[in-house]
This record gives sequence, C-alpha cells and structure tokens, in this order.
Amino acid sequence: MTVHGWQDLLVHAPPFDRPVRLTLGVFDGLHVGHRRLMEGIVGDGRDQEVVPLVITFFRSPASYLSPATFPGLILTHEQKLARLASLGVGAVVVIDFSEEMSNLSGKAFVGLLRENLTIQKIVVGHNFRFGKSRDSGNDDLKEMLSDTSTDVQVTDPVFRGESIVSSSRIRATIREADFAEAAAMLLAPYALDLRGVTLHPSGPGRFSLQRRDVAQVLPKPGEYAVVCAGAAGERPGRLHVGAESLALTAEGRGDITTVLFP
Repeated sequence: MTVHGWQDLLVHAPPFDRPVRLTLGVFDGLHVGHRRLMEGIVGDGRDQEVVPLVITFFRSPASYLSPATFPGLILTHEQKLARLASLGVGAVVVIDFSEEMSNLSGKAFVGLLRENLTIQKIVVGHNFRFGKSRDSGNDDLKEMLSDTSTDVQVTDPVFRGESIVSSSRIRATIREADFAEAAAMLLAPYALDLRGVTLHPSGPGRFSLQRRDVAQVLPKPGEYAVVCAGAAGERPGRLHVGAESLALTAEGRGDITTVLFP
C-alpha cells in the first residue's frame, strides 16, 4: 500500500496511472460498517487495472473544529494505516485537516477529485456528508458526477442489535468499558497505541503515564485486565485509569507499544 499527501494529488504529477475505486471518510475505528466500504473498492483483489483508493484524514476534523469536546480517537493514524493495508487497500491519500480545508465547499472538493483522478467507482456510506459545514450529501455527490461514467454506490447501514454501528457508538461503548461489545463492532480488540507516549517507570514492571498524552478514547476510571504487547510478544497486565493519569503494570520484561483490552 502506498501513502500520499493531499498535496501530492493536487500539486505534483498525479500519483495514479490507472483508474481508481474510491472511498473517503474519517474511518475512525474501521468498524464493520466501514469494512463494507472497503469491500466495495477492493473486491476480490484480483483486478490489477484499478487502484483501490482511500482518502482519509491525518486527524479527525472533529478534533480540529471542537477540540474541547472531542472524546478521543478509536485508532491512531498509524493503526488506521496498518488496518487499511491489511484489508487490501492499494493506496491512501491523507488530508491534514486545516482551516483552508474546512472552508472548501463540497462542489469544489469534488471538482478537485475530478481534475486529478479517473474515478471508476466511488463507494460511500448512507450518511456520508462532505464540504464546508457538511453542505453536501449523497444526492449532491451523484449530481456532481452525473456527467461522468463514475458509478456512485451508497452502502446500507450496518446494525448490531437495534442500533446502527457507528464510531460514536463505539466510543460510548469503550467509555463504559464494554470491550466485548466494542470488539464485536470493530472486528478486533480495542487497543491503545502507546508508540510516542512516554511511560514513566515506577517500579519493576510498573509505569505511569499522563492521560492527556493518550490521543485515544479511554474507559471510565477503574482498573482493567489488559494484554501488553511489544517486540518481545504479549504478556498479561493491568491498567488503572484515573482522572488525570494512568498506571500500567505488566508481567515480565520488554517494551510496551500496545495495550489491548481483551
């Protein structure tokens, strides 16, 4: 999988010499609903004449527009890229959300895509919205592409129980420490990415870290059984979540880059 910046698409020679099957969004969590979109662009993976392309964000627009109320990520950027690669995505274009991007209308955004990509198919979710103040939706997208041969596919919502699976629902589930329910919607255990987070040793196998240094959503205060993973493998541990700090205890020795909630 290749990774490109938004400017690579706009300023330099177009990085793709083939048509693309495109989906775009924040994709925080890459939950079961998002997987439907990925399946729509990847297919069986055997068509080498088309690039399965994802356009996503380095940081969530919500964290830029409303940082004080943003509850935290489900996946870090590094985790998201690794998961996209595992799903068979061929290329990713990453947008670093900014004031300039926030003022781009939906029509202008689609215009840039049309200028720089040959889009065979675009796959979006049922509630997809884009552009300044989310001014455009799926009907607008179809109209903007109506004079092209691009196939616009809108996927149905995915339910678990009686409610739609969404990143907001998963964040709420994690905050309530219902990790089994979160894993069922994510199709993977929830995992804190501690790469780049300073762990302060406080004794053999014990570490403390500041809550503000963790970009991801955390469960409510309490103590949780976890699995600590690093280059040396996985080992049991416990994580205490406090109001301002976290305390991590791990059996054995070795670095810790990921904490999984089984």
